[in-house]
Amino acid sequence: MRAKITLLTVLICSFILTGCGQRIAEYKIGKEARYYIADKYGFRPGTTGVELDHVGELEGVWHKKDGGTASMEYKGHTFKVYVSLVDPSIRYDDYLKPDLQEYLTDHFKTELECKDLHVFATYGRSVCMVSQDIETVEEILAKCDNIEIYVSTCGLDQDRVSSLDVSALGDNTKIYIIDWSFPDCVADEELIMDNVVGLESETYTSGFSKIMSYYCFENGEVRSKYIIP
Repeated sequence: MRAKITLLTVLICSFILTGCGQRIAEYKIGKEARYYIADKYGFRPGTTGVELDHVGELEGVWHKKDGGTASMEYKGHTFKVYVSLVDPSIRYDDYLKPDLQEYLTDHFKTELECKDLHVFATYGRSVCMVSQDIETVEEILAKCDNIEIYVSTCGLDQDRVSSLDVSALGDNTKIYIIDWSFPDCVADEELIMDNVVGLESETYTSGFSKIMSYYCFENGEVRSKYIIP
């Protein structure tokens, strides 16, 4: 009986200490994220939540929480910051994501003169995060070497594609342009990604029947294209 009580006491203490450890880690990550944003962008955001790193489904309760992602808000703008509690140099944020999307949307609307158009991009670390040395949209385009831009349209003028200027969008940037038969496909990012992957790998997807034309730019030039009859 005494052994059972001792084991129960140990489990309760472990649970309490683990809970305290998680709360301390969440507090530290939130605090470090606020300092990071204040230093980088010059304002102090609020923290709305923290998601701690996990090593896997079999992670033990004793595992030290040494990093995580803080959800933040400032004047209606929501964004995320990743913080490592082990290495102070590991700090990333996606604060610039909507600014880049706006910049790219304006750029392609001007270049392609297409009424129905949707643009999004992937770059940096997961969820479009960049390091502390990248503070502007221009620096994303100049310093990130894994940028992929997806331009989705309906009613694309193919002559505009041939004269498309992509010189300001990064030397290693890949640009995918899909022109759809139906306007309701234009803003469906999951459909766009699936079909780009399908076209690049020649793997059939159900969306192919809705595509009018497709172009892939790499190093400023068209690497591949498909014009659907």
